[in-house]
Amino acid sequence: MIKYLIFLFIILFSPYVIADNMTYRFSSPSFSGVGTSAHFLTIENQEHTRKAEIKAKRESLEAKRKSDAKNTNYNKFLQNMESRIYAEFSKQLTDAMFGEKCGTTYDGSGTIVPPSDEVNQGDGGGSNCTGTMTFNDTTITYTKDVTNDQVVLEISGPDGGSTITLPLNDFQF
Repeated sequence: MIKYLIFLFIILFSPYVIADNMTYRFSSPSFSGVGTSAHFLTIENQEHTRKAEIKAKRESLEAKRKSDAKNTNYNKFLQNMESRIYAEFSKQLTDAMFGEKCGTTYDGSGTIVPPSDEVNQGDGGGSNCTGTMTFNDTTITYTKDVTNDQVVLEISGPDGGSTITLPLNDFQF
């Protein structure tokens, strides 16, 4: 009897059973072709980001290496010495342009004293006075024009040049 019931059950429900072909679909877009461009774009973006990180890290390490090389005691000493040498050049140039050697004298209140005839006939002191200083392929030429009451400073070097006009009356106290 059980056999008959199973047989009857199979016959009654067999129209509801549907069969289809078994197919396998790849989930990776590289194999299936569905969404391939987005997949490749994602991979490209990941590669680009990683390469950019590696490049930034290399540049950072190179900058740190250069910074560490500049911060040695030896380099600090050289930079300090160089700044002192430039300060001394600047002091000597200022003394030459505005000092008594070039005819500029001041009284106790800071007023310019006009040069006397003896100074005018002397070593260039009350007349126009010029000088030149050269170092590291840079030439600084100054001309003190007493009649126009100004100093013209010309700087020329391998990276360009400029001319600066300094009025003498502005340097009084």
